Amino acid sequence: MKELKTTIDGVDITYKIKQRKYDNKHLIIVFSGFGATNMFTYDFLTALNDCPATVIWIKDDFNECCSYYLCKDLDFSISHSVNSFIEEKLLELDLNKNNCTLAGFSKGGSTALYYGLKFNYKNIICSVPQLRIGTFINNDWPQVAKHMLGDITKEKLQELDSLIPDLLSTCDDVDKNIYLLTSKIDKQYPEQVKPYLLEFIRYNNFNLFYAESLLIREHNQITPYHVPLLLGIFYSLSQGATPSYGYVELAGDGKVGNNDDAHDPITLLKQFDIREKLIFPEGIAVIKGIPCGEYSDISTKLVFKNTDMSFSFPLAKANRPMLSRQLYERGYVNYDKGWFCTLKFKGLDVSSIEAGSYEVHIDIISGGLTKSKELEADNGLLNKVICDNDFYKVKTEGNKITFTKK
Repeated sequence: MKELKTTIDGVDITYKIKQRKYDNKHLIIVFSGFGATNMFTYDFLTALNDCPATVIWIKDDFNECCSYYLCKDLDFSISHSVNSFIEEKLLELDLNKNNCTLAGFSKGGSTALYYGLKFNYKNIICSVPQLRIGTFINNDWPQVAKHMLGDITKEKLQELDSLIPDLLSTCDDVDKNIYLLTSKIDKQYPEQVKPYLLEFIRYNNFNLFYAESLLIREHNQITPYHVPLLLGIFYSLSQGATPSYGYVELAGDGKVGNNDDAHDPITLLKQFDIREKLIFPEGIAVIKGIPCGEYSDISTKLVFKNTDMSFSFPLAKANRPMLSRQLYERGYVNYDKGWFCTLKFKGLDVSSIEAGSYEVHIDIISGGLTKSKELEADNGLLNKVICDNDFYKVKTEGNKITFTKK
């Protein structure tokens, strides 16, 4: 989807747009959270592809830094220009603010709530927002705090902290549909959400979802786990059917362990790079049913073997909590440290291998068990030359990986 740009009142706005389907009369605006690898991202970009509404994703990139779509140096021109942009799009589509949903997740959820209250939009979907923005960015994103505030003072932080709470308690138009997804598991919840929940009750259709699942243990796991719920709300609002849920606890079954007596290994290559004589493999290596929530719970080796020779190299591990959800079968198992990689992601020197072609295996020691399995290629790596240089070549036939030392 192509990035588009426009300028309103001197503020450059970058966005993407998906046109409506058929005769739909609704606009969804998506404000994004912080990206996983850098500041900037577009949330729900593929998830909303089939939504019947017109969808616009606005990038929180103002002067090369995130700003919660609000301000730079406490000048709120950004928010006024972005709101003008949304109003222009509504006018083009012959819609009004009752036919518009503002949505966002984490940082984006804060923005959706602010704009909905400040500029009087009826429908607001916000997941795990920060309501005390100043405190949060000062602690977790100091460069964003500097960008938004200029010189950081206690008074300026308090001004940002009070933006949303003040609007919540004073907004005159209480005829709003607000959908708030949060979780007591979220470490931000006690400071950023809980103190303000009573203020939401004054709104006519306030819906509070509490996420409770063993598969949710961190802030950034809450929204992805509940994509089906959020899509249901998006689709309903888009087609003019306003859902009302009230208070809902979203609980999983709480079962621990999957009773897998076979304890089969899972080995899956997700990415592979080579730089000169160094290799950079990454992927999944676990034993089914055996928890590896701590670094000491598991060790892995990368093994190159053919009919004549075998060479093994120790691998490092990285924390990937999403693995516990991705590998879930019949019960919760903590696979957080089941991601193999090289030490500090600095690569592995395998130049000691003799020239020739090799199968690639992973040896796993976990829970008192030792398992070995041929490493399989992920779907995106099938039937291709993954990488090739003067020293090594890595290719796949189906999901079978062949490593060649030249």
